[in-house]
Amino acid sequence: MSDTDGRTQVQPPRREKRPRDPEQWVHRSMGAYRNSLQSLEFRPGPAFFEIADPIVQSRRSLLGYDRLYVFWQAIRNVAQVTGAAAEIGSYRGGSAYFLARAFERVTGAEVPMHVFDTFEGHPAEAISAHDPFHEPGQFGRTSYEDVTTYLSPFQQLQIHKGDVAASLPQLPESAYRFVHIDTDLYQPTIVCLEYFVPRLPPGGVIVVDDYASGKCPGVAKAVVEYLERGSDLQVWDMRTEQLMLVNR
Repeated sequence: MSDTDGRTQVQPPRREKRPRDPEQWVHRSMGAYRNSLQSLEFRPGPAFFEIADPIVQSRRSLLGYDRLYVFWQAIRNVAQVTGAAAEIGSYRGGSAYFLARAFERVTGAEVPMHVFDTFEGHPAEAISAHDPFHEPGQFGRTSYEDVTTYLSPFQQLQIHKGDVAASLPQLPESAYRFVHIDTDLYQPTIVCLEYFVPRLPPGGVIVVDDYASGKCPGVAKAVVEYLERGSDLQVWDMRTEQLMLVNR
């Protein structure tokens, strides 16, 4: 292109409206949905924040709004699936409370739920060479008595204290529509997948926390090893360090 004097003008490079690299995309913060003028059915709304806010503000959980919203979406999708719910690695009970209350809100009634934790931190025997960033007793700043009191509003919720590998064989046989695995470690993650996947009905969901966490390499190793044995699970990377497994 030339100007009136015949000189060639160099046009500036065209700026992309959105970078081609997804890592550079700008996402709205969860809080932006609180006062959004555009209300969409499948976006965070008042019902979600009503349950999530007390959990986050009380610091009863190490999970933030983004991961809790993954639970909320999963629960909405398993509402018509039969079976109980389970959480392995409850810490101070915040995420278990969110799950129990969300099920109650979405389905209109409590759902039978099993909650597992040592309430003393990582057992030494559960830590393997695949867990270099973890040590015995880590995440031990919790209390079985305190969590039991905190979760007492839910009549169908049972708390199991101790190593999950010893607790699972004691459970009555049941199907599980939703399972949250948050053990941070290789060995208990494998144990939980081996137990719960065969008991997952069609449409049932397992959310594995810390799959993409650099501090929990044993979790990713456990998931990949289990899936390589062969399964019919759908695998969804939620980009929240969580991995969602859905039974077909």
